[in-house]
Amino acid sequence: MAVQAPPAYRRVLLIDDEPGIRRMMSLDLQGEGYEVTTAPNGETGLAAFRRLNPDIVITDLKMPGIDGIELLGRIKLMSPDTEVIVITGHGDMELAIKSLQLDASDFITKPINDEALYVALKRAQDRLALKAELRSYTHELEDKVAEATEKALAVERLAAVGQTVSSLVHSIKNILSGLRGGSYMVEEGIGSLRAEVAGQGLSMVNRNIRRLADLVRDLLTFCKPRTPELSPHLLNDLAAEAVQNLAAEAEERGVRLELDSSSRRAWALVERPAVLDALMNLVSNAVDAAAEVEQGRVTVAVGGRGQEVWISVADNGPGLEPEAAQKIFQGFFSTKGAAGTGLGLMVSQKTACEHGGRVEFENRAPDGAVFCLVLPAIEPPPDGGGANP
Repeated sequence: MAVQAPPAYRRVLLIDDEPGIRRMMSLDLQGEGYEVTTAPNGETGLAAFRRLNPDIVITDLKMPGIDGIELLGRIKLMSPDTEVIVITGHGDMELAIKSLQLDASDFITKPINDEALYVALKRAQDRLALKAELRSYTHELEDKVAEATEKALAVERLAAVGQTVSSLVHSIKNILSGLRGGSYMVEEGIGSLRAEVAGQGLSMVNRNIRRLADLVRDLLTFCKPRTPELSPHLLNDLAAEAVQNLAAEAEERGVRLELDSSSRRAWALVERPAVLDALMNLVSNAVDAAAEVEQGRVTVAVGGRGQEVWISVADNGPGLEPEAAQKIFQGFFSTKGAAGTGLGLMVSQKTACEHGGRVEFENRAPDGAVFCLVLPAIEPPPDGGGANP
């Protein structure tokens, strides 16, 4: 007598075109605790399989219409984990071997021997149990990997937050030092009735207030995920506005800031304030670099090729050190020492990416560098106007 089938694997679909075999095998299997459904041919068997999704299928190989080999292939396509036992005649060993190649779990020959049938069923049940165990282990491993990954990400995020806070504290501390210094000079100038000292202190205060405002603006821009509201703009106008906005700062620092008037006209879909801020970051950085050399010069130009347009900002400063060239877009890395936060280029790159573009640079050390804000090109509006003010 065979051992009772485990409850999880006792649903059997029996497919055979001989009524006598179906009836006898069904009675025997039911007597051993199996839940048996029968079908007289391959087509009916497939319909029953789709409806019931049994654990084990026992099918004759030679049947009219859909034979056992075709039936096996279709079942494995629908449910690779279903175990299929095939029934074959003594002279059909080639078909039996083919069925094994198609991932049948076993075959038994006619006339059917009960012991051989139950051995085949036991093997099918063992395979099902092993697959279930492997799935369980796989899911458990996936859960452990996911948990470990989440912990690693949490540690990484914590480290990033720590680095961010540390950098921000350092930047704010420098700004506060500048404010305190400027405030002290204002007080000294007023107390000693020296207007020039008070004026210098007030300039220091205003300069550090601007630095703090820029820091807050860059933080808000960088941390806030957003989709820009796009409209067509002439990049030449944006370039001209950036140059105009920073002309006084450049003059104060002894840098010649100029717009290349020979630039081609180029159009792009942009959110004007965001792209203008990104461009001004690039121009301001270039002015800082050019201020380090005699006769510093920054040139802003507009160009394009194919499906892309760009605004380039070239300076004749000292260029980038190798470390700076590698880390230029990384968080809170600055070449300006205490005067920089390292956010400007990150914000510019983020804005460019939000517009489907990027920021590129060419290091020409020791003769300067060129930064380009690259954007997808569009055709000029029909009226040649657009959303420019």
